[in-house]
Amino acid sequence: MIGGVLLNSSTAERYESTAQVFVNIPTASSIQNSFQGVQLTSDLLPSYAEIAQSRSVVGKVRERLSLPDSVESLRGSISARALPQKLILEISARDGDPLRARSIANTATLALADTVADLEKSRAPGTAVQLQVIDPAVRGKQVAPRGTYNLLLGLLLGLASGVVAAVVLDALDRSVKTGAQAEVATRAPVLGVVPRMPRGKRALAIVGNDPAGENYRTLRTGVTFADPDAPVRILLVTSPSSGEGKTTTAVNLAIALAQSGERTVLVDADLRRSNVAAMLGLEGAVGVSSVITRSAGLAEALQTWQDGLLVLPAGALPPNPSEMVGSRAMAKLLSDLDEFADVIVVDAPPVLPVTDAVVLATQVEGVILVVRAGKTQRGQAAEARRRLDNVNAHVVGAVLNGVKRSTAAGYYAAHHPQVAPRATASDGSL
Repeated sequence: MIGGVLLNSSTAERYESTAQVFVNIPTASSIQNSFQGVQLTSDLLPSYAEIAQSRSVVGKVRERLSLPDSVESLRGSISARALPQKLILEISARDGDPLRARSIANTATLALADTVADLEKSRAPGTAVQLQVIDPAVRGKQVAPRGTYNLLLGLLLGLASGVVAAVVLDALDRSVKTGAQAEVATRAPVLGVVPRMPRGKRALAIVGNDPAGENYRTLRTGVTFADPDAPVRILLVTSPSSGEGKTTTAVNLAIALAQSGERTVLVDADLRRSNVAAMLGLEGAVGVSSVITRSAGLAEALQTWQDGLLVLPAGALPPNPSEMVGSRAMAKLLSDLDEFADVIVVDAPPVLPVTDAVVLATQVEGVILVVRAGKTQRGQAAEARRRLDNVNAHVVGAVLNGVKRSTAAGYYAAHHPQVAPRATASDGSL
């Protein structure tokens, strides 16, 4: 559209005026001679059209109108054509002035008639071809710029460019955007699709009346029935890279499990960037690291949150997190949690930056891989799955996080009044 406007504004105005000339053949003595004359004249019409644009005719036009233009410049503004199957010539002229365009067309018509008359002088009297003006040129009509045409052309070209750009960008964009792409990249079924959380909104969508809470209940159902014959009791939640929503997913899933009546323990095993305690508004000084180093007992490190959810924060962040989560003490901690819970949800660091999640994957019964729509690259998701496969981890499924709310399927408006938790604002990228 903008291109059309610029083209209109940058194109000089041009007007065109057209005159019509009839090619009159002499009267023949017989029908056969008349037909031959018509045929001959019809064959000569293209030649007459060429003569109308010749230097000789254009020179006469320039001279008669006292035009400042050169003959070559004026030739470019005059055109002529023979109408098919008719003894008629159309002579047109284009100019920036509509009245001058009319004058040039009419003068060119007269100059052509004079030139043809000169050429026919050698013929016997009564046999010469004559040109007669049957429709003189009138005030020229504007032919440039073609305002509406240029605007429509600019609009169509803009739309076409937008489509091409979108196709190219989509081809170059290797991020996961759909559930099908997530399944292919992770080689695991998508157990849940979670909409994008607006900035400044509570990350705990499962609590209160946020419609996205239904998506986490759907995820809870998917996890529960992922393997009916061997239900997963210790579940690790991780992601390929940071900022893809693995902590938000782990917390909301744990709350959803607790709300269903399952005795649930949420463990923050991200000993590098712990966020669980802050998200739930809990004290995080005592937790996993405290129990592993025996500075606190498991029972005293556990904290009770709403709906009977037990939470084990990360505790003080150690200098050697990989060794700590891979220790026998960590394995014993997870084993000892059996007496407190039916299901244990473990929030772990992302797979690709550090080895913690891969080490922890050997100590749990199932792994959920969280990928973020438009952020997680397909290659990253595939590499994360490969690393988990290297330690024979049981990848239960994937979660596609951060999908546009208009396209996120499977969630409903839930209105369940509950006590608001002490949660920090988040966009769901933790």
